[in-house]
Amino acid sequence: MASSRRMNAHLKKTQIKELKSIIIAERERIQNKLNLEKPHLAVNESNSGRDEVDSANDDIMRHTELRFATRETLYLKKIIKTLHHMDTDEYGMCEECGGEISFTRLRARPTSTMCISCKEESEREEMQSSHGRVSKSLGKSVSFT
Repeated sequence: MASSRRMNAHLKKTQIKELKSIIIAERERIQNKLNLEKPHLAVNESNSGRDEVDSANDDIMRHTELRFATRETLYLKKIIKTLHHMDTDEYGMCEECGGEISFTRLRARPTSTMCISCKEESEREEMQSSHGRVSKSLGKSVSFT
């Protein structure tokens, strides 16, 4: 992280308000989706009378749905973190170099914590690593082997 941060003076109040409304709408979309999927994701224990193929297909579908729900939950956490961060003067500043994240980038991805240059460099480093890569968003090592 950059040690000396500049204020997000490059963002106007109207731009921050626009970004906040995008984030809030996205939060509501994900919360509604997760609430609708909760009953559907519950494990159905009454598989009597079903053959093994149908049960296996159901397990695969349930696993896929759970994976997507987990992904959405992680994104929801990032959105909530971003909403809290928006109330600080550091929103819109790159966590790596301390430079400004452009409004265009923030409008496309309001949860961005890095400017495009630092993000591209981070992705290059991840792809070049022979020991797997470290996900900046999850903070976990991901192995390709």
